[in-house]
Amino acid sequence: MKKAKHGGNIYEIAQRLSIKKEEIIDFSANINPLGVPKSFKKALVENMDVIENYPDPEYNTLIEDIATYHGLEKEYITVGNGATEVIFSMISNLKPKKSLILAPTFLEYERALLRSGSYVNYYYLKEENNFQVDEQFLEAIDEKLDLVVICNPNNPTSQLIGREEMTKILECCKKKNINLMIDEAFTDFVDDPNSVSMMPFIKDYDNLYIIKALTKFYALAGLRIGYGITVNVNLLEKIKDHKEPWTINSYAAMAGMVLKDKDYIKESRAWILSERAYFYDALKKIDKIKVYKPASNYILFQLLNEKKDIREALLQKKILIRSCNNYKNLDPSFYRIAIKNREQNEKFINAFKEVLYEG
Repeated sequence: MKKAKHGGNIYEIAQRLSIKKEEIIDFSANINPLGVPKSFKKALVENMDVIENYPDPEYNTLIEDIATYHGLEKEYITVGNGATEVIFSMISNLKPKKSLILAPTFLEYERALLRSGSYVNYYYLKEENNFQVDEQFLEAIDEKLDLVVICNPNNPTSQLIGREEMTKILECCKKKNINLMIDEAFTDFVDDPNSVSMMPFIKDYDNLYIIKALTKFYALAGLRIGYGITVNVNLLEKIKDHKEPWTINSYAAMAGMVLKDKDYIKESRAWILSERAYFYDALKKIDKIKVYKPASNYILFQLLNEKKDIREALLQKKILIRSCNNYKNLDPSFYRIAIKNREQNEKFINAFKEVLYEG
């Protein structure tokens, strides 16, 4: 099982181009361009000495902050070194024999399932339906499944399943005794997160597992901090008993405090609402591509009737984007780009037009 390639590898690109990584504008990683919250930067400076001691192995402060933010009991929460660790640990302890995932979707679901010994079924999203999950998805959920994994909004398509539709999926899984894992790592970027997240259902469905991350919305990718929520406390105890100690460092263990930063959250919401509309509209005006309307902080587009390697062409202008050629059900004509600040977005539009129309 090969390691999956993801966005954000500016180190490899900088080395290949013999430039400094700071010279690269990275549109391949879907991170909030507002950067680390100032409140957290201040806390890091004031608490530099915490690195002298081992982290709290129970991560009580971090879990308490998460529990308070979501209005849930601490017992329902597990934390990990990024959402990916939580996904792997939950799946390895659920031990599904047969699972269902979308195609395309985040690559690590498949890797986690295959590593756990699960047979993986794929629900192929239709390009003519803009890669939206349709009503037929319910028909693909049969009694032989043990686990369904859904990313919402989906990565890399940036398409959203509304709460009404997701509730139907949850009810279907419950009725057929199937576990449902929903990765909400990008839900904070949608127009109204509270109307989309399935967190309000967590206490009523013991087959529901929700994955969250602080790495995207709060720009803490380097800290690697994610968490999972379920009322299946028996599973959480198994995870606790089997996971390696101290997978979260002392600085990451402080990260729960960003959930209290209302000013940063408000500013980030204003940014995404404004820039998503601007960037999408600007891209739609460009010929030779098809742009899929985004729900999150990244946009999927397809290069039409062109054989150019747009990624490589943009690299010559020190702009990095995500090729989607390693996603199941997508071909090399598909690319994903993050939404960044206005100045960077304008630079991308100008550079993109240049490489697309040159010659």
